[in-house]
Amino acid sequence: MEAPNRKHIGPQYVAFLEHRGPYDEIGAVYGRLFAWAGRAKVRPAGQPFTRFLEPPDKLNWASARFEVCLPVPNGTEGAGEVRVKQLPATDVLSVVVQGPYTEMPAHYSEFLAWLAVNGETPTGPPREIYIVHPGPDGSGDPSAFRTEIQFPVSD
Repeated sequence: MEAPNRKHIGPQYVAFLEHRGPYDEIGAVYGRLFAWAGRAKVRPAGQPFTRFLEPPDKLNWASARFEVCLPVPNGTEGAGEVRVKQLPATDVLSVVVQGPYTEMPAHYSEFLAWLAVNGETPTGPPREIYIVHPGPDGSGDPSAFRTEIQFPVSD
C-alpha cells in the first residue's frame, strides 16, 4: 500500500439510506438511493460514498451498519426512507485501492496497520468513494474497480 494522502473534506449535504447487512448488499442499497434521486430529479453534487457507522477495527463485514450517501445541493429534501443531512468538515487520510470488493477487508487491515505504525488514530467512521465501480446492472470487471478509502483523523 502506498502512503495515504492527507486532505480536507469540506462540509457537505448528503441524501442517504442507513442499512445493516452484509457488505455485498451496498450495491442494492445504492440502487434504491439512485431510484429515489431519479424520481425526485435530484442531481448529484459529488461522488457517491459509503460511511461505515462502526469503529473501523470492529467492522463486521457480514453485518455492518452503514450509510450510502449521495452528495446533494443544499435545500434538497428527503422522502420516504431517504433522509438528508449535512456532514461536517473533516480531515482524512486516504488511499486508493484497486480490485474486487471481496479484497476490501484486507485493504482495511493494511490501512489500519499503517495508521497504528504512524501514530494516527481514526476519529470517525471510514468512508469509501467509488471511483470505478460496477454498472447499474452489476456489470464490470472487478479487477478494475477503484475505491478511495478515507479515515477521518485529527488535523
